[in-house]
Amino acid sequence: MSEIVYDAFISYSHRDLKWGRWLQRRLENAPVPKEDIGQKPLGNKLRVFRDQTDLAGVELQSALHRELSASRYLIVICSPSSAASRWVNDEISFFLSLGRSDHVIPFIVEGEPESDHPDLECYPPALRSIDGQHLLGANTQEIGKSKAFLKLLAILLDIRFNRLVDREKQRKRRNGWIIGLSAAVILGVSSALLLRNAIITRQNKQLSFDIYGAAIVSFARKDVLEPEEAEFLQVSAEAGNVDAMLLLADCYQKGWGVEADPEACFSWYLKAAQSGNTQAMTGVANCYMNGTGTAVDPAQVFAWNLRAAEAGDTSGMLNAASCYEDGYGVEADPEKAFYWYEKAANAGYDLAMYQLARCCRSGIGTAADPTQAFYWMKKLGESGNAEGMYNTGLMYQFGYGTPEDPRQAYLWYRKAAEAGDGDAMYMTGWCTENRYGTEDAALEWYQLAAEKGSVEAADKLRERAAGEDAGSAGP
Repeated sequence: MSEIVYDAFISYSHRDLKWGRWLQRRLENAPVPKEDIGQKPLGNKLRVFRDQTDLAGVELQSALHRELSASRYLIVICSPSSAASRWVNDEISFFLSLGRSDHVIPFIVEGEPESDHPDLECYPPALRSIDGQHLLGANTQEIGKSKAFLKLLAILLDIRFNRLVDREKQRKRRNGWIIGLSAAVILGVSSALLLRNAIITRQNKQLSFDIYGAAIVSFARKDVLEPEEAEFLQVSAEAGNVDAMLLLADCYQKGWGVEADPEACFSWYLKAAQSGNTQAMTGVANCYMNGTGTAVDPAQVFAWNLRAAEAGDTSGMLNAASCYEDGYGVEADPEKAFYWYEKAANAGYDLAMYQLARCCRSGIGTAADPTQAFYWMKKLGESGNAEGMYNTGLMYQFGYGTPEDPRQAYLWYRKAAEAGDGDAMYMTGWCTENRYGTEDAALEWYQLAAEKGSVEAADKLRERAAGEDAGSAGP
């Protein structure tokens, strides 16, 4: 089952790997304005997925399709290399099949779009196939690398580009000397120690926040965090910057610029959580669940997830509901599980919608209610979730929570099939073959389902082939 968990998926040719790494780092560390933005990120920072392999097996393709389905936007790094890449084109085609052509963003680093010269063309065929729609994007060759990034960020956050440019100019004017010191840190000179001393002597939290923000701009230009940069994060975290604490915990968990240290990872998650950061609260809960830097403790897993839930974090709500349902770290309480599932679902969390539909169907924490089960499953499907679409088709077919409606069943199966669900491809084929809600041909859908691994679809194809052979043989 896929849910929207990424703000963006970066598609690129592996010849443009440097651009892919740079863009991912810049986006994940970009300061997000807290006011007047049209599209809020899924977390405190933008969440970005970047494929890190150029293999193309069936399992990998299926995995990438799941990540594409779970992404709000598709960013295509456009160059002659990506225009010639089959894999980039396949990723674009799949994303377009989800009905999200208005969420495709070209980021041009080389070449020309719609060029008369094939060697200069930077748009893959699938990108050129989007008719009647002007694609909003950014061209590094026209406005430079930094402004192109700000333009891309403006599209992702639905905010005026000029506003981000003005904010960047003001920040540079206000913190010019800080940026100079940060650049010196990145170059590996002794400024890191000077900054450390400045923070320690001044004891000025706001200063540490500004230094951290300026340093992140510099860190984002590198593929690997150096020890000096990790030390710089340490300084900012020690000065009270909660975002720095969160990133430092991640560094210690992954061994990014420092030696992997589960205890330090847990310690910084805990400090950030105690400062009120809900993402850190769920991080602490995960540490207690997995024994990362601390002993496994179900009661603490529940306690921290509940704290995040009560602070409005949807992941915390879902996790707290699961704890209540399973009796993990707390006495099982189906009614409270239902309460938190419902809170997360009403906040727009698709996985919670699925769980709430399941509760309504099975009578977990509430009276069994097929109508409500159907309502939440359909709402999940309407959010673009393939599993929700498929189950909505099943409910229409069997009249569960809604009158049987063959036409609606077929349409929902087809939506799920077009989103890449193998079971839905089989059911779309079954509907068309049996004239259930449609008169379309079945063969194409059986073939697609068989390619996805459906045994039933493969059996159907063999049956059809055997029938055709028998018919051609004659009496």
